[in-house]
Amino acid sequence: MKVRYINRQDNADPMNNTILRGTDQLASLLDARRKSVPFIAELSADNGFQLMIGIGGDIGFAQYSRTDGELPYLVASPGRQRVPSRYVDFLTNNTPTPIPGRYILNFDEVRQIALHFLQTGDRSEAFIWESI
Repeated sequence: MKVRYINRQDNADPMNNTILRGTDQLASLLDARRKSVPFIAELSADNGFQLMIGIGGDIGFAQYSRTDGELPYLVASPGRQRVPSRYVDFLTNNTPTPIPGRYILNFDEVRQIALHFLQTGDRSEAFIWESI
C-alpha cells in the first residue's frame, strides 16, 4: 500500500504531498519530525481512509477516519491516561488543537500505528480505538 504525507502545520515541509511506499521511508520521516513543536500530520491511503497523527517529542496521538469526512472517527487509546495534564496541544495551521490526555500515546506507539496503516490501510488491532 502507499500513503500520502501532509504536514498540517508546516507547509514548507519538503516532504509535503510525498507518496510513501516503504516502512523504512515512513519511519525515517516520523523520526526526523519528532523534534518539531507538537504538530498534526495526515497520512492518506488510496483505500478511502486516513490517519491523523500528532507528533511531538516522546508523545503523540492517532486518529483513524474516512477521507470523505463521514463516520467513524476513531482515536487510539493506551488504555489508561499516561499524561498528567488534561490536554496536550498539537498545532495545525498555527492553531493549537487540544487532545485529551487519555488519547496521548508514546512516540513508538504512534510510529507502530502509522507503519501498520502504511502496510494495510487499516487501524492496528493492537490498540483500543474509541469513537469520538
